[in-house]
Amino acid sequence: MKWHFSQQLSDQVETEVTQRDQFNNDDVDISETIVREAVQNSLDAAIDDPCRVKVVFRWADKKNGLDPDFFRSLFEGQKRHADAAGIDIDNLDFDEPKALVIEDFGTFGLTGSTNSKDNENFSDFWRRHGKSHKTGKSRGRWGLGKLVYSTTSRIGVFFGVTRRKNDEGRLHLMGQTVLNLRKVDGKEYPPHAFFADIENEGDIYKQIPVPIKDDRLVNHFIDQFSLERSTEPGLSVVIPFPNPDFKLNRMISISIGNYFYPLITGQLVLQFDDIEINRGNVRQMAKEYAEDQFHQIDVLFDFIEEVYQAEKHELLELKSSWLDDRKLAEDDFEPETLLAIREKFTNGELVGLSLPVTIKLKNGKELESSFSVYIKRPAELTKGTDLYVRGGLTLPAESKFRDRRALGAMIAEHEAVCAFLGDAENAAHTQWTTNTEKLRKNYRSSQPTVTVIKKSVIQLYDLLAEVSDDEGQDALLNFFWFDEPKDEKRKRRKKPKPPPAVPTIVPSKPMFRINKVSGGFTITNDDGLTETTLPREFNVRTAYEVAKGDAFKKYSSHDFSVGRNGSIEVKAAENVTVVAAKENQWTLEITAVPFKFTVSGFDENRDLKAKTS
Repeated sequence: MKWHFSQQLSDQVETEVTQRDQFNNDDVDISETIVREAVQNSLDAAIDDPCRVKVVFRWADKKNGLDPDFFRSLFEGQKRHADAAGIDIDNLDFDEPKALVIEDFGTFGLTGSTNSKDNENFSDFWRRHGKSHKTGKSRGRWGLGKLVYSTTSRIGVFFGVTRRKNDEGRLHLMGQTVLNLRKVDGKEYPPHAFFADIENEGDIYKQIPVPIKDDRLVNHFIDQFSLERSTEPGLSVVIPFPNPDFKLNRMISISIGNYFYPLITGQLVLQFDDIEINRGNVRQMAKEYAEDQFHQIDVLFDFIEEVYQAEKHELLELKSSWLDDRKLAEDDFEPETLLAIREKFTNGELVGLSLPVTIKLKNGKELESSFSVYIKRPAELTKGTDLYVRGGLTLPAESKFRDRRALGAMIAEHEAVCAFLGDAENAAHTQWTTNTEKLRKNYRSSQPTVTVIKKSVIQLYDLLAEVSDDEGQDALLNFFWFDEPKDEKRKRRKKPKPPPAVPTIVPSKPMFRINKVSGGFTITNDDGLTETTLPREFNVRTAYEVAKGDAFKKYSSHDFSVGRNGSIEVKAAENVTVVAAKENQWTLEITAVPFKFTVSGFDENRDLKAKTS
């Protein structure tokens, strides 16, 4: 039993692990990432379809029988490297051992060769970084997600024990440390190293880490960390010295907020220590642990259950021609059909569509697939919510309903569209983007296809509700910046007939009052904003004026940025919550009146523009 560290060869490029910030930023914190990554990997490895997976999170320490001497022995040889990489070893108490244990059941385990590289899960998990062979409904794509295990360990280490289906019951134990580039005894070392046995040791071209062959050690490790990996296949991950920010209640809240769809539909069971969350109790658990994650839990969960049942039955299926104008519009429906579904929507009934989509591959092939879109406006609903689900995985950053009062869902389950959307996801699996490397590499005309899928829910709502989204682009232009010059260019046209007389329309009272302060501005309520209109969510975008062109399109992060570590500071936020803050935009929710939102830090020597929506 030992750690194996291979030196950095002189002809190899020094590569630092820089992707850790993708899992801990303004959009997603490390607690959310560890839950999402662990559950995602387990759902991807499900034996059954539809999947039935259980994932257990629990803590191991001395109270559970974890021996400090054994625990300390696991890091012999690794501590020197951790210290050289900048980890404060003296701040870690090896006499009070603690580990986060994550185990899954109902999965295949890490399949594939254990002593050679192939394209299976074992090699992807242990021997690859930044590359994945997941396709189709598999939720991971980047090959970076497992980095969260070492990132959440204060000593940069994780261990894994797997039992594979149809593998004669053998248990495979390995460990890995991921550290910064470092020098130890004058020698340079790359980030990754292994707790393992080594085959072909000494041959730099053939040596390879393999699972620990000493069965006594493997069994002792399992006993020490109280792993339940007995006869069932699956994977157990042990993270020593876990991030102290991990709190039981917070992780339960996050798990329900991210995985309520497979929980409600019975595809997933979660357990945190002795607390189990399943289809039968998820609603009550959401009210107890995750009330801040949802608005009107009962209404939303009723909607999800109705959607899940509708997925099993024939939906109204549009013709593929709906994609011709890259938009869901009135002319995609027969007039009587549109009238009927509008009536259903008005009556508070569920409207569901199956939308065909053609996935165009770079090799010239075209794959016919489809996804589902749902809309409902329950009478008791007070605030809208839209969901975007790919293969059971919810992408929270895609939500865009804002002031639309309805419940909406986009569900992708078919293999081809799931593979396509998976390749469009960011590393944290929170949203779809139109320009990922995998999209460019694998598909033709991918950008409009991603866009039309992303917008399908909101377009269906606007179609049924017959509303349009108006932006108040000039809402803040009444102070400390100049008005844009009017475009004097006009097309020649015939002299219009005088318009008919119309009654005088009394303008509505303004909702907001905006005042300049030193280096910024304050937004407060005006007469048009009352308690009856709350809660209300709106966006504020800012940019410095430019001599020519659209100031907002020419915004640069070099000018300023909002949010965590940004140059713009929120000085006051009374009765208003910052829902999101990134680059040059805040999303704010007013919870009560009077409210006040004040920011500062802008360059007082430059003209500032802002728009609200």
